Amino acid sequence: MIRWLRLAATAVIILSMIGLGVLAGLFLVANAGWIPVRIHPWLTGLFGTKPHEVWLPGLIAGWLAAAAMVAVLVLWSMFYVWRRRQYESLISRLERELAKLRNLPFTQPAPLEDLPETPSTEAARVMDALDDEGI
Repeated sequence: MIRWLRLAATAVIILSMIGLGVLAGLFLVANAGWIPVRIHPWLTGLFGTKPHEVWLPGLIAGWLAAAAMVAVLVLWSMFYVWRRRQYESLISRLERELAKLRNLPFTQPAPLEDLPETPSTEAARVMDALDDEGI
């Protein structure tokens, strides 16, 4: 189900991009002239007061490139934040596991694997003899 939705979303995005490209191309072909651009009063010291002629397809391409760069930056930052949260979650999970392993002897005693299941009478006699000798 999720794969189908992802495939449909990808197809819609690709078709809409193709449609926007066709519309932008037709718009640029119909309006392939030069237009005067007035300079904002704040920028008159830098560019002067006379209007500048700008090629309309170049102007629109600049606007589209700026919008695309902003969109890429926003998507990249969202991906970066998502991956960083995943890494932080993994690190905190590993730290909790490490803390649990460090505190293992205090929370659960180690198994007595090296001791025999039944007591040895020979070992008891040797230990008793050692205690009698005072060693």
